[in-house]
Amino acid sequence: MGRNWTQRRFMSSGEHAVEATEETFAKEVLESSKPVVVDFYADWCKPCQMLAPVIDAAVLKDGRVRLAKVNVDTQQTLASDYSITSLPTVVGFYGGQPVAAFVGMRGPAAVAQFVKEVAEKAK
Repeated sequence: MGRNWTQRRFMSSGEHAVEATEETFAKEVLESSKPVVVDFYADWCKPCQMLAPVIDAAVLKDGRVRLAKVNVDTQQTLASDYSITSLPTVVGFYGGQPVAAFVGMRGPAAVAQFVKEVAEKAK
């Protein structure tokens, strides 16, 4: 059998990305000393699939933020806690709080600017 989309996604994401769950979200995101970009996605979401490599590239290039990915189908409590109603939704966190967000597909320049803005919250 072939790998599912989530497995392929994380193999391409490298070590800079973590799959956050209800059990690990506080440690991986809220308690992080670095800003964290959280990609709320679903495997069936085509715009999510298109956005994933764009976010990965922007986070790798910037280097000042971490990337966490939350599958809203398996982590429904997290999706509810952060009022995720549309996909993809990307939220920047710093100091345990959301500091920026966008919904929907964005191009590489817009995503890079978003990552930069989130990274600069740590100054």
